[in-house]
Amino acid sequence: MIETGKPVHVVINPRSGYGGQKRLLGELRREIRLAGWEVVEYVTQAVADATRYAKSIVSDAAAVIAWGGDGTVNEVANGLAGTNVPLLAVRAGTENLLAKELSIPKRPIDLVGLLLSGEIMSCDIGMINGLSFHSILGVGFDAEVVRRVSQTRTGHISHLSYFWPIWRTFWEHDFPRLSVRADGENLFEGRGLVFVGNISRYSTGLRICRDARFDDGLLDLVIFECDQQARLLLHATWTLLRRHPLKGNVIYRQAKSIHVESDEPVHCELDGDLGPTTPLDISISPHRIQLIVPSNPTGWPGPIWPWKGAPV
Repeated sequence: MIETGKPVHVVINPRSGYGGQKRLLGELRREIRLAGWEVVEYVTQAVADATRYAKSIVSDAAAVIAWGGDGTVNEVANGLAGTNVPLLAVRAGTENLLAKELSIPKRPIDLVGLLLSGEIMSCDIGMINGLSFHSILGVGFDAEVVRRVSQTRTGHISHLSYFWPIWRTFWEHDFPRLSVRADGENLFEGRGLVFVGNISRYSTGLRICRDARFDDGLLDLVIFECDQQARLLLHATWTLLRRHPLKGNVIYRQAKSIHVESDEPVHCELDGDLGPTTPLDISISPHRIQLIVPSNPTGWPGPIWPWKGAPV
């Protein structure tokens, strides 16, 4: 259980997810107060605003709830990294990969139940060119999709918002030539896609980094050799079946440091937001984040954590 003498801070991204979140946010506010905590809310105004706010409250917070998508969670985590203030990542955005990986419930009353009886777990944070990420990053195709979505986004988005960007990218994408090195070893030279994950889950439930766990001090690296749309569809099919690490044109490794270069600058996406362009230096941060997690999440055969005994 978290402290009761300090307030619970709720960091709210008004642009995240869909527009029907106000009622749930009101319920969460009421349930937290009924449980005995003061509630302090902060609405973000710009990029990195959540990080600045999280850093400013580390001495006066029992816990911080990130009310938004994975990008919001990442910003809050960046502000709390290396401190003892726990973070609760809720499902208030479009995808919420980390919250789903942790089996975080949706109902406000259940979220407060986590504040009362959940476990606090120390977890890894990834770094890329000085920026942090907690879930997964992609180089190439998916980054181009995120770039297109970002160009047209004006407010709340849904999964439908990605339909046309994915469709156009699928037909127009020119698979870049990439060079990948992991822990000093040259692994790949050629056209393809690269993913680096701290968790197993990706968009729409695909387990791209199938064996990833975010408390082992390692990043999972997945390289898909790909130079045409037909091969991309094959990769997607094998990934859906969670058999892609077994394919000859897929490299699956774990590493502490990864370097990605390309002939021309190529975008990456990290935790659903557009990230830097190549060259990319990726590693595990020396700092960790304290996450509030269920004691016994549902929906997985493993007794405690999703990766323990989960089907592959």
